[in-house]
Amino acid sequence: MDRIDITIIGAGVIGLAIAAEMARPDLSVFILEKNNAHGGGISSRNSEVIHSGMYYPEGSLKASLCVAGNRMLYEISVKNKLPHKKTGKLIVAVKKEEDEDLERLYDNGKKTV
Repeated sequence: MDRIDITIIGAGVIGLAIAAEMARPDLSVFILEKNNAHGGGISSRNSEVIHSGMYYPEGSLKASLCVAGNRMLYEISVKNKLPHKKTGKLIVAVKKEEDEDLERLYDNGKKTV
């Protein structure tokens, strides 16, 4: 291979999606990955949860991005007839000492809606 047209760093879900989109017979696409196999980094940690933002401080960038992303994912799913379930979230305290944290999450969750 004398020439590489496109180099993608990371063979996670995003890197591989970009490589698939860029792949053409007239282009050489090279993917660099630090792990032993594709999908071994952050992509392997995907919990498949659509986050609500309740764990982040009110008004923070993370909270606002979670709320916006949450709405967009459901809109995209409906628009494209993608199967999905909006099941909500169940958070429980297993020890009495966690009650205060549970109340804080509940209050914060109401603010991020």
